Amino acid sequence: MAKVKVTRNYQVTIPEDVRKKLGIEEGDYVSIETLGKTLAVMKRVIPVEDLAGTWDEEMDKIMEDVRKLWKMWEL
Repeated sequence: MAKVKVTRNYQVTIPEDVRKKLGIEEGDYVSIETLGKTLAVMKRVIPVEDLAGTWDEEMDKIMEDVRKLWKMWEL
């Protein structure tokens, strides 16, 4: 278990071995969750919707097909 110090601005540095294990890089977002008296830090996975507009029309067609499949599975 890694120990980290909370700075006066309530910041902590994620140890290198933990960053490597989770694949966290500078600029990434993480989620923080409290579980009782435990603090859990998880690498945030960007939802597909957040990426909208970053791809071409072909990808929009693929996503439309995927959404149709999701709806079929929900029935």
